[in-house]
This record gives sequence, structure tokens and C-alpha cells, in this order.
Amino acid sequence: MSLPSFSEDDLRKASKREDLIRETAAQIIKDFAEFDLSIGFSGNVHDFYQELFGQMKQHVAYLLSEKTEKFLNLLYRIDVDISDIESYQMQVPEIPFDSLVTELIIHRELKKVLMRDFFRRTGNDSPLKNA
Repeated sequence: MSLPSFSEDDLRKASKREDLIRETAAQIIKDFAEFDLSIGFSGNVHDFYQELFGQMKQHVAYLLSEKTEKFLNLLYRIDVDISDIESYQMQVPEIPFDSLVTELIIHRELKKVLMRDFFRRTGNDSPLKNA
């Protein structure tokens, strides 16, 4: 079985499913908590992106300016590659760096959730179950 690759369209569709939004929020909260970075989610799926983006961006900006090693460890934990950041930055150079990284983190977390959902639906054990 080949693994799915998720396009921007797939991410847009997934961002409309309440179950995937809640699961993505939980994944973000979990990953940031491992670095003592608190993220809260009200549960309002309609404001999910704005609510989490603002909090995450503050943490990313702080880490970039004060705790570079912790920032790099967070990226590693979430599985956001520096080359992905550089590529995205070339595509949208007008976006501030901390916003760009925050957006990529949300996309990566959503992809993790989509991968788990894919394995649940196909009846296979997910290699990302504990990611």
C-alpha cells in the first residue's frame, strides 16, 4: 500500500471536518506542551485557525529571538524541515518569518492527523499513532 501525499486541496478539505480540527488542535497542544509552551483551544472549530495561530506565533517569535535551539528542537519534534521553510519562504516572501513557520507547523500537524485518519479508515495500524 502506498502512503497518501496530501495536497493543499486535501488540507483545505480536512480543515472543514470538525473531528480533524479537534484532533489537530490536540496534536498542536501536545507537541508545544513538550517544550513547556502552553496553547489553549476553546473548542470552537470555526475559529480554530485564528485562535491557535495567534498563540503559536507568539511562541515561535519568542523561540526565534530567545531560544534558537529549543525552536529547532520543536521543528524537529513536529517534523518541519528547514528546507520546507526555505522553499515556502521563496514562494511567499511577503509573509513574516514567524507567521510563515507557524503556518507550516499547522499544516504539518494537520498532515499527521490526516495520516492517522487514513490508517484508521483503511484498517491498518498507523505508524504515527504516538507522534
